[in-house]
Amino acid sequence: MYRAKSTTRRSTLNDRHAFTMVELLIVVLLMGIAAAVAVPLLTQTNATRLQAAARLLIADLGFAQVESITHAGDTCVVTFDTATATYTIARKSAPATPITNPGDNRPYTTTFGAGRAAEMAGVTIQGYSLDSDNVLGFGILGETDQATAATITLQAGTSTLTIQVDPTTGEASLQ
Repeated sequence: MYRAKSTTRRSTLNDRHAFTMVELLIVVLLMGIAAAVAVPLLTQTNATRLQAAARLLIADLGFAQVESITHAGDTCVVTFDTATATYTIARKSAPATPITNPGDNRPYTTTFGAGRAAEMAGVTIQGYSLDSDNVLGFGILGETDQATAATITLQAGTSTLTIQVDPTTGEASLQ
């Protein structure tokens, strides 16, 4: 039996091989809007890394202070190393041995650009004013072992932030 070929054409959608100019412009416009929104959220500037590093250091100083109050028999010290952009929290009886960080059960040593501070790459400890050494200690009431306010200056690129620790209250704040 002979069948006649169908004379109806398939849908015109299957015959299209290109996009119209309007469709291309809409796609490009939507991609541009998405990039304009996403790029600032995904990139970190020196200022944002510096702010994050300062907040982390202030929180860690607060932790060392609380540890000193709760463990009055063996208070905490925070040792700073500008060469490696590192600080360590340890007991006063063993200042070279970091205490265990309760968050990750690792030694409480923080290096900007590594470990829990990995997102803060490029941040350095520019300097500090801790009487005559690189150690900031806390007492049983949360006070520091400093005669005057302690300062720690962080730097990222050309931006700097200074953290000041009150000698009487032990409270750390951005200056």
